[in-house]
Amino acid sequence: MIRLDVMHWIFHWVAVGTRLSPHLRRITLAPLLALSGWAGTAGTAQAADFAGWPSALKDIAQRQRIAPQQVAMWVAPVDGGPDRLAIDVETPRSVASVMKLFTTGTALQTLGPAYTWKTEVGLGGPLGTDGHVAGPIYVRGSGDPGLVLERVQLMLSRWRAAGLHVIEGDWILDRSLFQLSPHDPAAFDGAALKPYNAGPDALLLNHRALILRFRPDDALPQRVKVTLEPELAEMEIVNRLKLHETAPCGDWREGITLSLEPDSHWHLTSTSQQRRWHVRLDGSYPKACLERDWPLLWTGDHADDYAARLLTPMWRQLGGHLQGQVRSGTWPEGLPVWARWTSPPLSQAVQDINKFSNNVMARQLFLTLGTFAPARPVTLPQAQTVVAEHVRAQTTSREGLSACAGDHLVLDNGSGLSRTERSSARCLGEWMRALWRSPVMPEMLASLPIAGVDGTARRLNGASGKVHLKTGSLDGTSAIAGYAHADSGRRYVVIGVVNGQTDGARPLLDALMSWAVQDTSAQASIPSAPTP
Repeated sequence: MIRLDVMHWIFHWVAVGTRLSPHLRRITLAPLLALSGWAGTAGTAQAADFAGWPSALKDIAQRQRIAPQQVAMWVAPVDGGPDRLAIDVETPRSVASVMKLFTTGTALQTLGPAYTWKTEVGLGGPLGTDGHVAGPIYVRGSGDPGLVLERVQLMLSRWRAAGLHVIEGDWILDRSLFQLSPHDPAAFDGAALKPYNAGPDALLLNHRALILRFRPDDALPQRVKVTLEPELAEMEIVNRLKLHETAPCGDWREGITLSLEPDSHWHLTSTSQQRRWHVRLDGSYPKACLERDWPLLWTGDHADDYAARLLTPMWRQLGGHLQGQVRSGTWPEGLPVWARWTSPPLSQAVQDINKFSNNVMARQLFLTLGTFAPARPVTLPQAQTVVAEHVRAQTTSREGLSACAGDHLVLDNGSGLSRTERSSARCLGEWMRALWRSPVMPEMLASLPIAGVDGTARRLNGASGKVHLKTGSLDGTSAIAGYAHADSGRRYVVIGVVNGQTDGARPLLDALMSWAVQDTSAQASIPSAPTP
């Protein structure tokens, strides 16, 4: 609705225009009269734009200044039957991390909840009774998304327990299962040190992450103790932080200047060498924060840099010794497997991905699905084809039409951290229905955050405890997709997407969940779903 002060301005110039010459009157008043005419029909057009909206949702959208063209919403029974709400459900939109539902759902259906990844070790020489290997060792990755610090430590400790002590050659990492372009962690949003920008790797160790841990220094007044986890070789913390005695904790990182820099006085001459890096910290840290963590992504010098810095001190701490270097290579043909590390089951990885929206784990899983393609190594287009074909087959009606055909589903890396991935609300909703009918429905449901309770949905207030959903958020996108347990006892698929200006999206999506749950008045108008 046009503001009243603008209308007064228009009417003022209309009055002035009556005193102008005919020519000036035409060029002055024509656009103003057009605007006045638009203002007279604005209320009608706006009402038409919100056609089909429940009044509660329309009121919130108007209050939050969200245009109806920005929104897609779909609410329908999980087991079939007519839609309760369908607003612009055919337009493909960015849904951010909600895209992970296509990756995780396809994985549960095709790999099975008990699927595991195998990381294999081969010895390039005989293992002596003294624990010496006269040659290199080979470690072959299979895309395990869960080789976090604790599991890497346990894997290495098992090698030590099996008798391996001294590696007289190199430590060779075979990550050739995935064939990928070089990953630039700054390419998406310029935030190269953010952990969510980690790239996939067939042998991804600890997600290439490091954590800075801050706490007041008990030994030195006015100082801050900073430690690094895990221990990385040739790393130094340059800590100039001061303890702020009275400041509230709040957004404590705002008071700290952080940089991660290589030693400028040392020149890298071989990719096998490690130059010293510095974590520089300036500013102040509030005492009220007690202990806080700052996760970072290691960027490093080259592909093997993080692995070398991680594995060398870890192997030494376990009592082992490495005489060579950590580097990439390929598994020799015919080399037998000496040891094998088995990951936790896929169902656990899917929980980590969906509950906490882990991007690099989703990308690892997406590429794992590419192993269904006949060619090796696995490429991103192969994974895209496998997932898209599976989803489209699962969302095809009896008439042979898929809700996810064509550009209704566009895949990139399977995580939603992309400028090109998108889905229509109908495609996403029918995929959720297909998962509900699937034998893996319990595992899928258990992997989703619960509104107002846990994961990325813990801050959503709408229908707290009654909606299992995946959230998605990027600049210009806010989305939800999940299952609502309604007051009537029925379950509904709930899809909500806001593209464009999303400052007020959360109240609208909260209200959508509440509306979906409060269905007792509408229950009588919803016919029983047909038997599948």
